Amino acid sequence: MIRLFLILALPGLLAGQTLEDRLRQIETQSGGVMGVAALHLETGQFIGWRSKDHFPTMSVAKLPVVLRALAQMQAGLLPFRKMVRVEPEQYSTGFSPLRDKYPSGVVATIGQLMEASLRDSDNTAHDVLLELSGGPTAAQEQLDRLFKGAIRINRSEKQMNQDLEALGPVAFDADGRDSSTPEAMTLLLSAIHGRKLVHPASHERIIRWMTETPTGAMRIKALLPPGTVVWHKTGTGGDKDGINLCTNDTGVIALPGGKGHLALTVFIKLSRKPLADRERAIADTALLFYQQFSRQPPQPQTIEK
Repeated sequence: MIRLFLILALPGLLAGQTLEDRLRQIETQSGGVMGVAALHLETGQFIGWRSKDHFPTMSVAKLPVVLRALAQMQAGLLPFRKMVRVEPEQYSTGFSPLRDKYPSGVVATIGQLMEASLRDSDNTAHDVLLELSGGPTAAQEQLDRLFKGAIRINRSEKQMNQDLEALGPVAFDADGRDSSTPEAMTLLLSAIHGRKLVHPASHERIIRWMTETPTGAMRIKALLPPGTVVWHKTGTGGDKDGINLCTNDTGVIALPGGKGHLALTVFIKLSRKPLADRERAIADTALLFYQQFSRQPPQPQTIEK
């Protein structure tokens, strides 16, 4: 059972400052609209801030798409070691080490494409996997069975980047496609942590890739104590007319002293602040909840937010 709490006294807050005060302060610092969903996986305690609002996901979408590909692998439809030829015309815009390293095309296994997509956040690997696993419509049908539209997969990375350039960040966000609520993404993390979606070995692959990822060093992980285990997935939208579409991170943090695990999603959209400010807002939010759930919390007050 998930319980929604507002903690009225929090370690690290200024005297008289509530959690709501601090989150509003961090949101102001981000320069945009911030959504947060924090779930203590062992107790079900949940704290949300705009947690039911939709935010563009961009590369965070690689997580549910890799999950779908793993489910199809389990069903015998996408063998892990099957070789796939990726032609130059299939290359995606944005971040793609595969495209940059092999400009004339590349042969890779399905497993290598999964790893490149989730660990390295390779846009080409994501788009090829999305196509091989049935496309956005099939991915959406599977997600709808779990989240009833709260996580949306509608376009490839290439198409999203083209639409962002054509529409601009404000219209792209208002469109509502390829978005998620922070709450739904955190619940997806919870299901992965609980090994509830695919074969246990596939969950282990996901967690390993998300632990090894080099992306997002200045986001959830940045201010946590050295050695803290975090597995996470970032997403970043482009800038146009001085507005950044989105700066995201979602992951699970291992708390110290046997205090369990914290699933945390922080999405920021439509900010005019530089990347350093947006990433610092994510890092500050992660530290805030890490401190909260690393201690015996005070008696919470249940709220509807």
